[in-house]
Amino acid sequence: MDRRIHTVLTSLCGVSLAVAIFGGPVWASWLAVAFGSVHALEEGWDSLRRKEFDVHILMLLAAAGSIFVGHPTEAAVLLFLFALAGTLEEFAMARTKSAIEGLIKLRPDEAIRIDAHGETRVPVGEIVVGDLVRVPAFQGVPLDGEIVEGVTQADESAMTGEARPVDKREGDRLLAGTQNLEGTVTIRVTAASGATMLEKVVALVHDAQENKASGERISQWFGQRYTFFVLGAALLSWGIRLAVGQAPPAALFASLTLLVALSPCALVISTPATTLSALAWAAQRGMLVRGGEFIETLGKIDTVFLDKTGTLTEGKFALTEICVCGPALVGAGVCKDDAGCWHPGEDPSQAARMMLGLAAALEQHSTHPLATAIVKKANEWELPLPNVENVKVVPGKGVEAQWQGSVVRIGQRRFFDDMPAEFEEHVKAFAERGETIAILNSGEQWAALTMADQPKPGVREALDKLRARGIKRIWMLTGDQPATAHAVAAQVGIDEVHAGLLPQDKEKLVADSIAKGQTLAFIGDGVNDAPSLARAHVGIGMGGLGSDIALNAADVVLMDDKVDRISDLMALGSATRRTIRANLVFAGVIIGLLTLNSVLWGALMPGRAEMMLPIAVIGHEGSTVIVILNGLRLLAGPRGL
Repeated sequence: MDRRIHTVLTSLCGVSLAVAIFGGPVWASWLAVAFGSVHALEEGWDSLRRKEFDVHILMLLAAAGSIFVGHPTEAAVLLFLFALAGTLEEFAMARTKSAIEGLIKLRPDEAIRIDAHGETRVPVGEIVVGDLVRVPAFQGVPLDGEIVEGVTQADESAMTGEARPVDKREGDRLLAGTQNLEGTVTIRVTAASGATMLEKVVALVHDAQENKASGERISQWFGQRYTFFVLGAALLSWGIRLAVGQAPPAALFASLTLLVALSPCALVISTPATTLSALAWAAQRGMLVRGGEFIETLGKIDTVFLDKTGTLTEGKFALTEICVCGPALVGAGVCKDDAGCWHPGEDPSQAARMMLGLAAALEQHSTHPLATAIVKKANEWELPLPNVENVKVVPGKGVEAQWQGSVVRIGQRRFFDDMPAEFEEHVKAFAERGETIAILNSGEQWAALTMADQPKPGVREALDKLRARGIKRIWMLTGDQPATAHAVAAQVGIDEVHAGLLPQDKEKLVADSIAKGQTLAFIGDGVNDAPSLARAHVGIGMGGLGSDIALNAADVVLMDDKVDRISDLMALGSATRRTIRANLVFAGVIIGLLTLNSVLWGALMPGRAEMMLPIAVIGHEGSTVIVILNGLRLLAGPRGL
């Protein structure tokens, strides 16, 4: 049934019931029964078609029995509260889907394709990988692609939860479903319709709704079997009451009260109402969780393993230092850290500018990550590039060319037979710090350009928040060389580092820790992280930089790649577990009290037997509504976030 129709029928049932309770005509009770029974009959029929005997059948039997013994108002109360509980549950599920449905509406159905014949507006389904697409300003991005022309800002808030517009220029990625806020850009499509990040997100949310939490599976398993016990107890109560001489209508009424009191609605709904709300809150902030099971597990994590590249670091090299040496600067055979060198935060010297411009001229046509970092810094400094000739790549070593009648080279240490001893000491010092070095030589002029993959902003603070949450072990697992790994670890505050690992080595460390009884989360983004993501209790993948294989293996995807989201997820997991426990305890206590009431009421209040069923109905359905409302509190997120 459509959710809006269900809501209208529930409202009409409630209004009719209110009229009946406050002295209205008898037909108001029957009208409330008619409105309220639509949802109950639909749910009961679905249960029978699935060959399941569950709480929906119990509620229908209780309502039918109340009507049979002449208590339509009690039946109406039961049906109204049952329908209200269903409406609230549907509301929670709808909130989980709303962020994704909003994304799909933002994506245009057509795209402007550019080819040899000009520009043509075509359905997005006709676009293939490699096509050029023009994205006008103030319009949605139709497909994932890389900008090849133009500069703009993009609103990625619907995908990542980041409200601030993101600067985009040539080489940057635009995602389907995001909004182009400024200039017109041309993108080269990297994912056709059906394979975009947006559609992967939709699939993740669908998986999450189908993947039940462990508590939900247990409560449903219990509820289906407990239903037979409830029906058996009600029948046994009816038989005993008849055997001791109680009138059949009174015996049936008392037994229906027991049936309602014992029904496990609140127990069964307590977990899904909570986890659906938690999933919705996370999804609206760019944290996509495959199911409630992983939300619960996040609240128990005591060990966190992290990959380095793309997880703790940006995943891109940046120029960090230039050391320039040569006789034109400090005298023949002398090399020291002086005004010719450049460090971050300083204004570059003329020598540093000259050598960087020369390096960029050699590397400007290369796609190597180190070359990209050099050219990017030269562009930032707005350097004119010298005119070099006869540029030649020397495989495994570097690049050489002719400039002003002499040979210039840039590359690895093995590219150079000899170099000034003091300059080589600088190179060794950089290597020991874990930095990657490109050496540039032009005649007697030498320069070491150091590059490093920089830690993401706020990573150290994010790891401190994890420790404050009681995470006992935080390790870095990386395939990178030890010097580089330890350098990054020192910057972000990680004490234990395992470097030089193959994918199977990472997976073994994860498996060994799990075997020791630790509850472990692994965070990574690359193909080599996929086995570990799958092995961990919770695998958390980076959505912006992550590979398809890693994202498919992950249980949680962080769309904005922010490590501080992990602490938020764990806070959400803890809040979810607390709420579920509170709901289960509350529901169990109410069932116990209502059962005690149904057994003792007749003996203690023989003149008020007609009140037994209304009290049981209000207590049962009221507890269900309270449990759902308590779960819906997580739509606002865990306390303090």
